[in-house]
Amino acid sequence: MSELEQVTRLCRSMGADEAQAQRMAEQLLKRADQIAVDRGCDRVQAMQYLLSLTMKGAQGETPPGFEGGEPPEAS
Repeated sequence: MSELEQVTRLCRSMGADEAQAQRMAEQLLKRADQIAVDRGCDRVQAMQYLLSLTMKGAQGETPPGFEGGEPPEAS
Protein backbone atom coordinates (compact mmCIF):
# COMPACT_ATOMS: atom_id res chain seq x y z
CA MET A 1 0.00 0.00 0.00
CA SER A 2 1.42 3.38 -1.00
CA GLU A 3 1.84 6.32 1.35
CA LEU A 4 -1.00 8.13 -0.43
CA GLU A 5 -3.29 5.13 0.04
CA GLN A 6 -2.41 4.90 3.73
CA VAL A 7 -3.10 8.57 4.40
CA THR A 8 -6.29 8.39 2.31
CA ARG A 9 -7.46 5.45 4.42
CA LEU A 10 -6.77 7.44 7.58
CA CYS A 11 -8.79 10.39 6.26
CA ARG A 12 -11.64 8.03 5.38
CA SER A 13 -11.58 6.69 8.94
CA MET A 14 -12.15 10.25 10.15
CA GLY A 15 -15.36 10.49 8.14
CA ALA A 16 -14.31 11.97 4.79
CA ASP A 17 -15.85 10.52 1.65
CA GLU A 18 -13.49 8.95 -0.89
CA ALA A 19 -12.94 12.10 -2.99
CA GLN A 20 -12.42 14.29 0.09
CA ALA A 21 -10.08 11.75 1.67
CA GLN A 22 -7.98 11.53 -1.49
CA ARG A 23 -7.69 15.31 -1.72
CA MET A 24 -6.91 15.67 1.99
CA ALA A 25 -4.20 13.02 1.74
CA GLU A 26 -2.61 14.73 -1.25
CA GLN A 27 -2.63 18.07 0.59
CA LEU A 28 -1.18 16.56 3.78
CA LEU A 29 1.65 14.87 1.90
CA LYS A 30 2.44 18.03 -0.06
CA ARG A 31 2.41 20.16 3.10
CA ALA A 32 4.65 17.67 4.92
CA ASP A 33 7.22 18.10 2.16
CA GLN A 34 6.96 21.90 2.45
CA ILE A 35 7.32 21.86 6.25
CA ALA A 36 10.32 19.54 6.06
CA VAL A 37 12.10 21.95 3.71
CA ASP A 38 11.01 25.17 5.46
CA ARG A 39 11.85 24.00 8.97
CA GLY A 40 14.76 21.75 8.08
CA CYS A 41 13.19 18.78 9.80
CA ASP A 42 12.65 15.18 8.83
CA ARG A 43 9.66 14.55 6.56
CA VAL A 44 8.36 11.93 9.01
CA GLN A 45 8.37 14.52 11.81
CA ALA A 46 6.48 16.95 9.58
CA MET A 47 3.88 14.29 8.76
CA GLN A 48 3.50 13.38 12.45
CA TYR A 49 2.86 17.04 13.25
CA LEU A 50 0.24 17.39 10.50
CA LEU A 51 -1.51 14.14 11.39
CA SER A 52 -1.63 15.21 15.03
CA LEU A 53 -3.30 18.48 14.03
CA THR A 54 -5.69 16.63 11.74
CA MET A 55 -6.69 14.12 14.41
CA LYS A 56 -7.23 16.84 17.03
CA GLY A 57 -9.34 18.82 14.59
CA ALA A 58 -11.43 15.76 13.73
CA GLN A 59 -12.06 15.26 17.46
CA GLY A 60 -13.09 18.88 17.91
CA GLU A 61 -9.99 19.81 19.92
CA THR A 62 -8.14 23.07 19.45
CA PRO A 63 -4.39 22.47 19.31
CA PRO A 64 -2.16 24.92 21.21
CA GLY A 65 -1.44 27.97 19.08
CA PHE A 66 -4.71 27.67 17.15
CA GLU A 67 -7.05 29.14 19.76
CA GLY A 68 -7.74 32.28 17.78
CA GLY A 69 -9.39 35.32 19.24
CA GLU A 70 -12.71 37.02 19.17
CA PRO A 71 -14.31 37.05 15.74
CA PRO A 72 -14.16 40.41 13.96
CA GLU A 73 -17.19 42.64 14.32
CA ALA A 74 -19.39 43.07 11.28
CA SER A 75 -19.22 46.54 9.78
